[in-house]
Amino acid sequence: MAKENRKSTQEKLLLAARRLFCRAGIHATGITRILEEAGVARGSLYKHYGSKENLLKAVFDTEANMWFHWFDLDLPNLECSVRERILALFDLLEKWFEKEDFFGCVFINAVAEHEKDSRWVKDVAGAYRDQIIDRLKALVVESGARDSEVVTQKLGLIIEGAIVTAMVTQNSKAAHIARLAAEDVLRCTECSPSLSESPAPFATDSAMEPV
Repeated sequence: MAKENRKSTQEKLLLAARRLFCRAGIHATGITRILEEAGVARGSLYKHYGSKENLLKAVFDTEANMWFHWFDLDLPNLECSVRERILALFDLLEKWFEKEDFFGCVFINAVAEHEKDSRWVKDVAGAYRDQIIDRLKALVVESGARDSEVVTQKLGLIIEGAIVTAMVTQNSKAAHIARLAAEDVLRCTECSPSLSESPAPFATDSAMEPV
């Protein structure tokens, strides 16, 4: 029983912290507000996490594990083409958006905050985001898409745009619209020549050129 109670308290703290970090901001959210939102005693936070910093790291870990589970377990188990697995990611996003505990992406919010004295927050969030993007790129490469770097960047922008849109509008269908956009991106890679093979009329960064 004690173990279940401990787990329940941890979940309450994680859920409250994630909700507040996404809605109010990491630096604007204090321990008192987290405790009030979670409905737990102050000693509970220090008992289970020791500090707000450790609680934030736990929130990062929880969200990262969700993404890793998608890429490492859910998508590989689908019996379909690699491109269909990429598109299936947007179906997973839609299910996430439909959940009551969807409050946006804590990584996006963390990277967007500019607190020089808390650089570690952006560093940790950015490192997790890089791991997620690396997994996405591995799928893009496996699919045989031309200019995998550019395609990955496009898909990453679509994914992050869908997350922000779903958070702002509270409409899970943002994932469906994003899926259609992703289909367009992947379809273009089937018929377009590689950027490296196409003459560039202007001297621009190749990462910003359309596929």
